[in-house]
Amino acid sequence: MTTRIFSYNIGKYIVGASSKIYCNKFTRYRHFATAIEAPIDSQNIVSSGLSDVTGFENVYLHDFIWEKIGRWWNHTALVCSETGRSYTYAELRKACGRLATSLRKSNLLPGDHIAIILPNIPEFIIILLAANEAGLRTTLINPTYTEHEITKLLDTADAQAVFTFPAKCTVVEKSIAKNSKIKLPIVIVNDGTAASISGTIKLDDLMHDNIEEFSISQKTGVSYNDTVILPCSSGTTGLPKVVEITHRNIVANITQGAHPIFFPGEETTEHHQDIIPVILPLFHVAGLIISTYTYLRIGAKLVLMPHFTSEKFIKLLENHRFTVIYTVPPIVQMMANNERFTPRHISSVRMLGVGAAPIGEESIAQFRSRISDTIPIVQLYGATELSPLCTHGTANVTSLSCGHLLPNTQLKIVGTEDTNLNKNLGPKEIGEICIRGPQVMKGYYNNPKATTETMDGDWYKSGDLGYFTENGLLYVTGRLKEMIKVKGFQVIPTELEEVIRGCDKILDVAVIGVPHDKYGEIPKAFVVPKPGQKVNEDEIKKFVAERVSKIKHLGYVQILESIPKNPSGKILRKELKKL
Repeated sequence: MTTRIFSYNIGKYIVGASSKIYCNKFTRYRHFATAIEAPIDSQNIVSSGLSDVTGFENVYLHDFIWEKIGRWWNHTALVCSETGRSYTYAELRKACGRLATSLRKSNLLPGDHIAIILPNIPEFIIILLAANEAGLRTTLINPTYTEHEITKLLDTADAQAVFTFPAKCTVVEKSIAKNSKIKLPIVIVNDGTAASISGTIKLDDLMHDNIEEFSISQKTGVSYNDTVILPCSSGTTGLPKVVEITHRNIVANITQGAHPIFFPGEETTEHHQDIIPVILPLFHVAGLIISTYTYLRIGAKLVLMPHFTSEKFIKLLENHRFTVIYTVPPIVQMMANNERFTPRHISSVRMLGVGAAPIGEESIAQFRSRISDTIPIVQLYGATELSPLCTHGTANVTSLSCGHLLPNTQLKIVGTEDTNLNKNLGPKEIGEICIRGPQVMKGYYNNPKATTETMDGDWYKSGDLGYFTENGLLYVTGRLKEMIKVKGFQVIPTELEEVIRGCDKILDVAVIGVPHDKYGEIPKAFVVPKPGQKVNEDEIKKFVAERVSKIKHLGYVQILESIPKNPSGKILRKELKKL
């Protein structure tokens, strides 16, 4: 082991960074031991201790991704972990250009919306980048969603074309049966099953070699501030909202996260290529932007995992020498507790990034005890509405912290109690986390009410509770919002309540999240039967399971005589948690 000292300017601060270089494991990653001093002004607004980044203001997302592609033209870009189907950067670029041309020739015009309902496969990225280039907006839908869920989201997002895979085609057909906005037959992606479905369009036919391939971004009339993707974000009430994220939002956030203090990636050269597993779902901005777009820009090899199981993940780690892994707490816990995972599986990993939900001290200790006590575990904090990052940990910062603010980002903690309501709080005082920066979303699509409720001027109100320390480190302590986080995914109580109310035996219902060792939280329903009706736990669980995706299935059901509510009729969920 050797130690090197790095010193360089970061804004007005001189940072001395002690860096450990592990010759046999971490030869390419610097474990920065930095002292970042984040300025806190008289109004208790915390600014990043890093100088602002620039150059993101007038760049299209796809042009940003392709900027240096000539340097790694013949390197592998995308690989499907299950079929081995792969694309080099040259093949990826040509496929995207051809598909962009086909989309425009298919009567899809700049500003039109398409929907992608796919697992993590290479074609997901091709469709998305081609749509970006053609001036289209893309909504991203969980492929495990039911017909009921897909129908509502396609309508909410004004989708005019749908791309999916053979196994989901029947569900999608039912979802669009009454949708007059759809312009095209369903586009089917060959996911390796080679299934042919009548009445659909094959994606392969839209990417033939004889299709002219050229960049059309300058002909779309699309602005850098126009929406490019429309992922779904859970809210405190109603169904998931559709978030508008612009070209500028994403390019800014990738640029912010690429600061050398945080970013462990290295550009591809003749002798080195980062290898990244894409295990977080691509329909979620963390999987799409952090694991995928960020690393496509530097020429990494991305191994996409369509279906996650512990068995498949072990095989994935055995077949590839990954350099950086982005994951969620349940997967870290699984690795720490499953004896089949060993240190050799991550012997080449330089950093383990954890997001979506806070990871506990015990889980970190177990991982370090059994798997590795040298690989830095860093937490990342953000939201779909933040494109998605606002803070990032570093190797020297405690893994319980979510780290420091990214460049160009500001933070304030706002009081939520009667004694400090709406006041900006000081260090170590817990309140609602609010963020300002160029990564903040444009708003919620066709939902000005929700946008107004979530935005305070140019501040995004996260609904999460936390505090900052004197040197600007962020700690997340809980949620002000009522959403439930199952395996890092957000589940809305009111959505499940709406489903359960569809049962003709139920008079009233309330749903909360309760702690779960494996999943973080799991939904629990409190139900009030109609007079004369008898219901049991399994009956309600089955009713819900038939109507929503697995992540939203009930863990528990409790029968009550009445649901506790305040005088205005709002459910008192804190009272339910006491039960």
